[in-house]
Amino acid sequence: MKTQEINEKLKDAYENMVETIETVINKDGKTLKDAVQIAEEKLSDWKELTKEEVQKISDEVKSDLQSIGETVNGAKEAYKDQFKMEAEYLTESIWDKLSKVANVGTEEFLAFTEDLKKRVNTIREGEHVQEHKEHRRWHSDHEFWLDEVEFWKKDHQLALKKLKEIEAKLKKNSVALEEHKQAIKVHERLDHEHEEVMMESELDPTSEVFESDDSKEAEMHKLEKGEHKLHAKLHQSIKADHRKIMATLNHLYKQVIG
Repeated sequence: MKTQEINEKLKDAYENMVETIETVINKDGKTLKDAVQIAEEKLSDWKELTKEEVQKISDEVKSDLQSIGETVNGAKEAYKDQFKMEAEYLTESIWDKLSKVANVGTEEFLAFTEDLKKRVNTIREGEHVQEHKEHRRWHSDHEFWLDEVEFWKKDHQLALKKLKEIEAKLKKNSVALEEHKQAIKVHERLDHEHEEVMMESELDPTSEVFESDDSKEAEMHKLEKGEHKLHAKLHQSIKADHRKIMATLNHLYKQVIG
């Protein structure tokens, strides 16, 4: 809906509420307070208006009635032009209707405006009570959050210490990996030497030297086989630990660095 159409709709609602108040007072003999309530209920039946728009128009009418009523004992005409500039939906005809409504009786109107003020004060007091409750709850939240921050700071200090220990452990692991690498190379060299000795012995398998060397090489091969098993087991253990540590570190890195 366009802005102009919305304004026309609200203007019509304002005029309707004022006219209803005037009619209920003049024809039905209702008090101003009752007339305003009846007009407000009638306006709430408008399907074109939202609940918020009904409340807006009702508050506007009450405010304008109160403003006019405060001038019933003088200076109404002098105040008229200024009031028309400030009031959102006021026209000449509506001004006349509001003035008539305001003239229903000074005592009744003062009672009406006083009732409006009390309602506003009651609403505001209720808001204050709610705000006080929220402030107390926020204060409690803040204290709890500050305690948590201090606890997290201690966690950070402990984490930094642990990270240094992890770094030291990784450096030791790097040294161990280098030792493992050199041990593999030594084992590979011995295997190669053994292979060459076997090949030379096989050139003359009928000699006594072959029998002697073959017996020695068989024993050596048995030792090498056992050593190879140990290296294989150690290698698998190192691999498992390495993968576990790297996976954990990579996950931590993604969580912290992103």
